[in-house]
Amino acid sequence: MGMCGACEAGKTKCGDACVDTAKDPGSCGDCGAACAQGESCVDGNCALVCVGGTTQCGTSCVNTSNDPGNCGGCGKACAQGEVCSSGQCGSVCVGGSTKCGDMCVDVQSDAANCGACSNACPVGQVCSSGTCGFTCLGGSTKCGDLCVDVQNDPANCGGCGVSCAVGQVCSVGSCGLVCLGGSTKCTGACVPTQSDPMNCGGCGNACPAGQVCSAGLCGVSCLGGSTKCGNACVETASDPMNCGGCGNACPAGQVCNAGACSLVCVGGSTKCGNACVDTKVDPSHCGSCNNVCPAGEGCTAGVCGFLCLAGKTNCSNVCVDLQTDGTNCGACGNLCAVGASCSGGVCACAAGKSVCNGVCVDLQSDGSNCGARNGQELWIEG
Repeated sequence: MGMCGACEAGKTKCGDACVDTAKDPGSCGDCGAACAQGESCVDGNCALVCVGGTTQCGTSCVNTSNDPGNCGGCGKACAQGEVCSSGQCGSVCVGGSTKCGDMCVDVQSDAANCGACSNACPVGQVCSSGTCGFTCLGGSTKCGDLCVDVQNDPANCGGCGVSCAVGQVCSVGSCGLVCLGGSTKCTGACVPTQSDPMNCGGCGNACPAGQVCSAGLCGVSCLGGSTKCGNACVETASDPMNCGGCGNACPAGQVCNAGACSLVCVGGSTKCGNACVDTKVDPSHCGSCNNVCPAGEGCTAGVCGFLCLAGKTNCSNVCVDLQTDGTNCGACGNLCAVGASCSGGVCACAAGKSVCNGVCVDLQSDGSNCGARNGQELWIEG
């Protein structure tokens, strides 16, 4: 029988509380041994542990993608007058960011430069969709004084303050080593390379100032029916930050469906979190909400599977053309006879030949199948 007031195994009684001195920053290694600000408690020792996609440079955790003193890596300082954008020094900001002083910032979410440089939000307010306010719009979540996307923010993964460990990324609200739902791992973050102007078509490929990323290509206009809103190509029919038109952010708790903000989804779409999605094709919600397809797989008819290009079919995780593939002619596993070819999804022997026991032969000259059809010999008396 346990003693009254005793702590459970693995914890130590410090004052009136039971704490884990192996990881409690207020009592690290011993009761009352508090770690310094910014430090974490690891195995009972205070240490600087950088999380949320930041990098330890000296005694600080920095974002090497926009820190002019550590641009692209620790100690790589930009020259006077230059800024750090997408981990590279230059005279202009790329990837849709804006130059404010010597920093490249996102004026859609930066509380110190909300909507424009030096437009600071009042104390207690956040910057959401380029506007100061008390709530976050467009499906983002208020974490401290920031509006973030908890689906891919490594500092707030799945919820405020949930930081991913060193080397991990945040994908679909969970920390892990790989990116899910069709996103790509780029410098510690999971991004959609088809639309991310900082990683357009591939990691580190930042679009020049004034250009957007559409279908994985940088350009001055948007493709595939998407709309240019600021520096991004968006689907105004479903984007809660630009619902029905650029800058029209849906209130907290609402989704964007068919270009209108609402509390419910229509037109056969499903409400998953703050978005209306098509669970038949969405790799992040395949078949149902939060059913994420593994890396490299897509979603077809609500089922995760190996992706094939248009005109080809997945047959046992191999992409084939059912119109011409002799081992999968017209359908997966339909093997053409030896010597036959597949054309238009139909197996056929060359002119003058017939199929006998799975082989194309010339019935007029083949001694083993002379005059035979369907495996039966035809004897002709003379």
